Amino acid sequence: MGFQKPPGTQDFLPGSVERWQFVESKARDICRRFNFREIRTPIIEATELFQRGVGEATDIVEKEMYTFTDRGNRSITLRPEGTAGAVRAFVENKLYGEPDLTKLYYIGPMFRYERQQAGRYRQFHQFGVEALGAVDPALDAEVIGLGYMFYKEIGLSGVTVEINSVGTPAVRAAFRGELLGFLNPIRGLLCKDCQARIDRNPLRVLDCKEDQHLFEGAPSILDSLDEESRTHFEGLQRSLTDMDIPFTINSRLVRGLDYYTHTAFEYKAAGIGAIDTVGGGGRYNGLVADIGGPDQ
Repeated sequence: MGFQKPPGTQDFLPGSVERWQFVESKARDICRRFNFREIRTPIIEATELFQRGVGEATDIVEKEMYTFTDRGNRSITLRPEGTAGAVRAFVENKLYGEPDLTKLYYIGPMFRYERQQAGRYRQFHQFGVEALGAVDPALDAEVIGLGYMFYKEIGLSGVTVEINSVGTPAVRAAFRGELLGFLNPIRGLLCKDCQARIDRNPLRVLDCKEDQHLFEGAPSILDSLDEESRTHFEGLQRSLTDMDIPFTINSRLVRGLDYYTHTAFEYKAAGIGAIDTVGGGGRYNGLVADIGGPDQ
């Protein structure tokens, strides 16, 4: 038998590469207009970076990372997402010492060992932006606006924006008890993944695509927001409205990463199939400090 590409990977041949070049050039052009600068980080990082940054109770860390021990007996992981590496570079290279807001973007391959299905690959490519150094919700709106413009300019129609507030760690800790009070009586009806998540990361249960019909009447984290979180979320909505970016509020949107605070968002595209999320992200006020840098 001849050699074949590993499962979950793709060859990009002449004819399709040109389409990739078009999308990448649009991403770079939009980032230039928004004053984001490119950063290129290693494809491999210390495993602990993702355990601390992404969260040990996430599906990514528990089930999807490509991790190995190198010849120096170090645990190394192929990057499953771009934020943790970008923030590590921000801290290690002391970019926080610059006088202005730090605005970065990256384009490159990421790796997750997950079940192959339409639109999901074990090596996939991600375009992402990171803005560090300001707490103003207008910055969240700027990042959302950049992504919205990107999809529009590459010709993807029917894209909508969904937003939510996941509050602060204190807000989530208080909400956790209320949510468990709702989930525990229906624990046996939930899918196996949700049953495993309930005790470790119950907010992720609400994001399940399989069990949404069971969550009618579930408590909303928006009802548990403190004054700081509520003010931030209201400011985000005002900024998006001022920028003429249409959005809807989805109180069950939590995303799959533990580092988010306040804002979480996703882009949905109509007509592309059951998996309609084409992008997303959120704010991460504590991540820089978690990785060893100053509080941001």
